Amino acid sequence: MNKISTLSLILLIIFSCSEEVKENEEGKKENLIPIVVAAEAQNKSFAHKIKVQGNVATNKDILLNSEISGLITQMHVTSGNSIKKGQLILSMEESIINANISELKSQLDYANYMLGKQIDLYEKDLGTELEKKTAENQVNSLEAKLKTLEVQKSKMNVIAPFSGIVDEVYAKTGQLVAPQMPILRLVNNTQVEIIASVSEKHFKNVKKGTELNVSFPNYDLESMNLKVKSVGNFIEPTNRTFTIRTEVNNNTSLMPNMLAEVEITDLKIDSGLVIPSKSILKNQNNNDYVWILKKSKKETYTVEQVFINTIATYNGEALIEENESINNGTLIIESGARGITKKDIVRIK
Repeated sequence: MNKISTLSLILLIIFSCSEEVKENEEGKKENLIPIVVAAEAQNKSFAHKIKVQGNVATNKDILLNSEISGLITQMHVTSGNSIKKGQLILSMEESIINANISELKSQLDYANYMLGKQIDLYEKDLGTELEKKTAENQVNSLEAKLKTLEVQKSKMNVIAPFSGIVDEVYAKTGQLVAPQMPILRLVNNTQVEIIASVSEKHFKNVKKGTELNVSFPNYDLESMNLKVKSVGNFIEPTNRTFTIRTEVNNNTSLMPNMLAEVEITDLKIDSGLVIPSKSILKNQNNNDYVWILKKSKKETYTVEQVFINTIATYNGEALIEENESINNGTLIIESGARGITKKDIVRIK
């Protein structure tokens, strides 16, 4: 091979190697451009919700007792019966109290007779005022005792204080009942309350009328859209919570002590500036910021750090205060922003 051919071959190898290096360097530069996922800021409605555990309760769930002691002569209801307010539940033995009433009535008749005589004598100046007053007092005393016995007799029949279902009967015919012994459990679930305890930090945002969604995770029941009926005015010192109540009318499926999951809409905005919550980063001073994107050339973008004030975050979205650098449609880096600096150029995935 002559000297010219050898030199040409060397130059060709050097040129090829330099081209390969150039391609590799360009490829390397291309790979150094960070790739990010972007999303648009939006003017839209925003709702923030909190979840707490509640339970179903009713003020018409009682253990019914007798006001006085007595022997049950007849139970008029059984478990599962639907009863009305004022309906007779049980009857007790009345023979002793009837005998006492009969005796008092006889004494009262005689006392009234004696009072009439004393009045006649007093009017004829043959009797004293003291004797007349004594006779009057005897009549009044017997009338009071008779009234007491009649009230006691009325207590020998136990009646339903409200309409409801007899859940369970504890007393039996022939049994001696006393005030401390329950007769039956009476329940009315037509109107129930759902009660929940909420952390005190939410107190300013939970008001009467606040929207609720109540579900029952342990039961095959549909969720209910309700509103807060009342808000407690006391913070429980043991767990720093306050109580909220809502009401369910015409209830057919809920029972006292059922567990409920209460979702409270404590913030609702018809229109606000909303961005993805995972796009928000924090600096060393714990200030919130995002990276916004501005078109550079071809498929690349420059980045700009914008500090924001976050109002609330929920379900992957964040409501932020109005910002002069962010508008509806502004591109924001949603993910891939870690390690980015102000001088970087990025591409959108």
